[in-house]
Amino acid sequence: MYQSWVDATKIRQGTDEDIWAVDYTAHPLLDPDFAIKGSRLLYLTRLNFRRIVRDDTVYQQELARIFQPQVSGRPDDPSLPDLVARTGEYLREADIYLASTIELLPSENRTAVLPLPLVTDCNDVRDLMGIAIHGEGERLRYEARRKLCLAQMLIQVDQSRIIQDGPAHKVHFEEVLNEGLWKHTKQIHDLNIGYRINKDGFNIDYTSRPVEGDQRWDFRSTFVEKKSGRRSIGLDILYYNCRFKRSVTPISFEIVDGSHRVLEQIRWGGMRQETSGSVLSKMIRKGINNPDEIGDIIGAMFIVNDNDALTDLLVLLDSCVGTPFGWRNVTDTIGETPGGSSLNPFSSKDFKVFKGDVDVLTEEEGGGPAYRFPVEVQIYTLESYLRTVCGSHDASHLALKLRQFLYGLVPKIFPRKIYGAEWLELDQKSNGQGAGKGRA
Repeated sequence: MYQSWVDATKIRQGTDEDIWAVDYTAHPLLDPDFAIKGSRLLYLTRLNFRRIVRDDTVYQQELARIFQPQVSGRPDDPSLPDLVARTGEYLREADIYLASTIELLPSENRTAVLPLPLVTDCNDVRDLMGIAIHGEGERLRYEARRKLCLAQMLIQVDQSRIIQDGPAHKVHFEEVLNEGLWKHTKQIHDLNIGYRINKDGFNIDYTSRPVEGDQRWDFRSTFVEKKSGRRSIGLDILYYNCRFKRSVTPISFEIVDGSHRVLEQIRWGGMRQETSGSVLSKMIRKGINNPDEIGDIIGAMFIVNDNDALTDLLVLLDSCVGTPFGWRNVTDTIGETPGGSSLNPFSSKDFKVFKGDVDVLTEEEGGGPAYRFPVEVQIYTLESYLRTVCGSHDASHLALKLRQFLYGLVPKIFPRKIYGAEWLELDQKSNGQGAGKGRA
């Protein structure tokens, strides 16, 4: 994973906490001690299994409750075979998600956590519940329960209204930008930047006249000019992208003829919803059990030249998508006086960005009360962005993803009590340096 781009010696975990000591409050079914804690959720789970284990009618009714509102006057529920097949799709997707996650591990560490065949071969909820409750061996019972939990979360993602409306919200946001920003475009031009990490190991030196030995990045810059109050703002926006989280294909960076090129690398490509994997990972990693609580389902990213240009862009954005009082969860690590919300705990202290959530007003198709949906806006200066694409920099985006994966996701789905901790040694030295034992 990221072998060509992440220098593992530059990855800083920055904590002495035991990353294997996981809080499972948000996802109790992933807790290896779930079956011995005697919770009411455990009681309800076992009660439900006893009700469905020998009664196909009850089993059909319980599966139908997963997919259909339980109100009177509805037509007959789908047949049991149809419901078993439908839930089986999600169980298979859970297997694909887990297999794709294991592929991100160093090759020498994968075998230790491969799911047991009895679990991967079972795609029936009732049978899997039986294995989770009565299976021989703690690992077998845990892996069956984990598969049920992952499938349940994938269904929740599918049934989330904010996820379902995501594509329409993205279209609306881009329409707002087209009207309020891009229609003021005066010029579009290509810009080739050469850059290298400074000898201090933190700052990035860059130039529009690359020389031999520079890493290079190509931008297609858009110059906009728009009147704001009594003054006219002219601004080069070096890059813009808007994405819907479920439709994002993970990317890798490679060097081609001395320049960085962005190449698609499909992950979770075998899943029916193709990209629910990134949403699922974030929910597990951040302890979110409701997809509607994910604030960056729609995300917009801008790159501008410097700090003054960032301020100008905020002024232009405020004129069309937000107000000074409408920004929430603002983090500013670029300004002279950094402030706001804390960064992602896995982010480098050298990661520089302005980001915040802005609510965009819209309405139902055909009319109705107006409502708001959030868009996470991230704005980088050129120097701060180049840090994120420099593989030897601690603020590298791929280094961030590696930290999130190794320290945030792996301990939660491959718990120490089930698999031990020796299969993947995560260095947590006092100086903050750390990565997987294998080159990830």
